[in-house]
Amino acid sequence: MADPVFVGIDLAWNTNAATGIAVVNDAGVLLDSATLHTDDQIIAWICRPNWQPVASAVDAPLIVTNATGQRPCERMISQAFGRYNASCHTSNLKKAYFNPPRAATLVGRLGWNLNPAHAGTPESPACIEVYPHPAMVAFFQLGSVLPYKAKSGRTVEFRRSVFLELFDRMETLLHLRLTANVGWAGLRQATIAASRQVDLERLEDEIDAIFCAHLAWRWHHDRDSLQIYGDAFSGYIVAPPPPTHPAVRPAPQRRRVTRIVATDRLDITAHPGEP
Repeated sequence: MADPVFVGIDLAWNTNAATGIAVVNDAGVLLDSATLHTDDQIIAWICRPNWQPVASAVDAPLIVTNATGQRPCERMISQAFGRYNASCHTSNLKKAYFNPPRAATLVGRLGWNLNPAHAGTPESPACIEVYPHPAMVAFFQLGSVLPYKAKSGRTVEFRRSVFLELFDRMETLLHLRLTANVGWAGLRQATIAASRQVDLERLEDEIDAIFCAHLAWRWHHDRDSLQIYGDAFSGYIVAPPPPTHPAVRPAPQRRRVTRIVATDRLDITAHPGEP
C-alpha cells in the first residue's frame, strides 16, 4: 500500500531552467529531493508506486486569467508582505510562458485538484500555489526576506552566508528532521564548498522545494497557520496571515551569521538590523 506524501515543487517557467522537487511523509519528515527539468521527469519522479500524494505546493502561478497587470492575489501578498521586501512578481496572459501557465499544464496531467478550499485526499490530491518568501518572513519572524537569490551586487561570499542562515532557520522546522537527513547534509556541504554563482544556482531550487513541501504538509495538517489570498477564478496564493512584527530595512551585504536554536514552535525572532 502506498504511503501518503506531500509534494513541494519550485517550478521553473520553462524546461530550460532547473526545477526543484521534494517530498515529505505524513509526519512531515523529508523523504527525498531532487533537481529536474522536464514535466515528464517531474511526473516520473513523483509517481512512485510507494508514494500517494495527498497535497502539493507549487511555487509558480497556477491560475492566470488577467490579460495584463498583476493578479489580485499578487497585489494582496504585496500589501501584506511588501514592507518585508516579499512582494510578488507580475503574472498575466500577455507573457507567453503564462498562457497557459506551465504549472497548470503539469497539474492537469497529474489530475490534482486546484480548489483552494480543498485540503487533499489520496483519492483527490490537492495542489496549491505558494510563495516561499512571505512564508519565511512569517514563520521565521524576519524583518526582511533572506536575500539568497542571485541579484546584481550580491557576491558569492555574501550569498553563501545567507544560504547558511537559511539552512539554520529551516532546521528549526522540526517536523522536517533536516539535521538527520543525508541529502540535506549534502546540500549544506555543497553550499559551504560553493565558489561560483552557478554553484549556488544549482542548490536554491531544491532548497525552496523542500520548504514548499513543508507548506503542502501544513496545508493538510495545520490549516490555521495559512490562509488563501485571492480566489479560484482570478488566481490565489496560500501564505501565512499578514505578519505584525516589525519590518527592517535590509542591511548592507556584510552579515552576521548566527546559529539558531531549534524550537517546537515557529517563533524565531530575527536579529535586530538583519534582513
